Amino acid sequence: MKTLVVEPSKTYRLLLNEFLHGFAIDPQEVIDGTSAIANAHENKYDLICIAMHLPDMQGVELAKKIKGMQGFENSIVIIFSSETNQDKLAKMKTAQVNYICQKMSLDKLKTLFAHLTQDELIAYDGTGHILFIEDHLTQAKVTMAMLAEMGLTFEHFTSAEAGLEAFENHDYDLVLLDIVLAGKKDGVDFIEEVRARQDNKMFTPILAISASLNDSQRIHALKVGASDFINKPFIQAELAARLNNMLLTQRLYQQVTLQKQALEQMAMTDQLTGLYNRHFLVPYIKKALSSAQRYNNPLSIVMIDLDKFKCINDELGHGAGDKLLCDIAKLLKDNCRNEDAAIRLGGDEFLLVLPHCSLEQTKFKTETLRQAITELPSSNRQISASFGLSSTEQNNFDFEALFSMADAAAYQAKMRGGNDISY
Repeated sequence: MKTLVVEPSKTYRLLLNEFLHGFAIDPQEVIDGTSAIANAHENKYDLICIAMHLPDMQGVELAKKIKGMQGFENSIVIIFSSETNQDKLAKMKTAQVNYICQKMSLDKLKTLFAHLTQDELIAYDGTGHILFIEDHLTQAKVTMAMLAEMGLTFEHFTSAEAGLEAFENHDYDLVLLDIVLAGKKDGVDFIEEVRARQDNKMFTPILAISASLNDSQRIHALKVGASDFINKPFIQAELAARLNNMLLTQRLYQQVTLQKQALEQMAMTDQLTGLYNRHFLVPYIKKALSSAQRYNNPLSIVMIDLDKFKCINDELGHGAGDKLLCDIAKLLKDNCRNEDAAIRLGGDEFLLVLPHCSLEQTKFKTETLRQAITELPSSNRQISASFGLSSTEQNNFDFEALFSMADAAAYQAKMRGGNDISY
């Protein structure tokens, strides 16, 4: 299912990408409506996932434009919104929008994608890329003809050494491996090296083949990690059945793994702002502080507390308050390096974790943020925040202590009238 994702949030694009991969969907991604329209002129998409709020237009407007293009009449359009009110979500539905989904409603998303992709989930589609290792050339030619007739692509090697090199440098869906091979390494050596890896390639299914092994040798091959075993000579129907079962099992395993990763990522993300949340903070800060201490690198944290946020909610409504929180979140993300972490602690409180950043560097960075927050557009109300800083440069690598110092400093800044930085 060819899919286009139109989403300005980098975090949610990552989450949605992982979620879609769990359903064997590899999406194309853009960040605004203009790019989506340009992309749609070049490609035909079966499924289009659009954020409700885009930098240059509303999601519903984009849906109308794309569905009006030739060839997109039957495309499925899903609008994603952070809105939690079901009545408001229902009002977003138009003739051009097939589904409206709340961004973090995981159960509904899972049900929807399972429905849209049910054929792909339950049926092996006859495709796959095979690493084939066989040193008997006559048998290899017969087997390769079978693989080609089954619609599978493959690369053939005659030794375990050459096969291992190819396995290291390329991705394969399955390995078809003769156990008895000429050279210093045989098929069992190949299996042991693959299963000893520390990456996802260690789970690649391996179908072992041989004409000369006894029962104990076949059992040994299975014990060291072969997924299945087939005796030579074999007929195409048996080979096809075993390959189909193994490839389908591998696909389902990958889907479950990706779905698990996506759910874990979503559990660590704040639903409103797309920033990381406290669930992410605990394991992240432990590793970050350990690395800072080990390599003697500075790490700083910045506590951010919006000034008079309750007044904004009371005077302008919670919708305006939510928009402000999202604007602050975007500002923080835009000013973060790849190694930094921006976290919403809850309510109007945020935290920045800045590895490899001294207190002096953090002061400069925080002043830039303080000024930028005051320049955010608002309805006749000055927006500002109070900032509290702490750093490991005092040889303190205990997070609770660092957090308390930053929290106390932010309180001091607020007591001085807000819109201030303390450390």
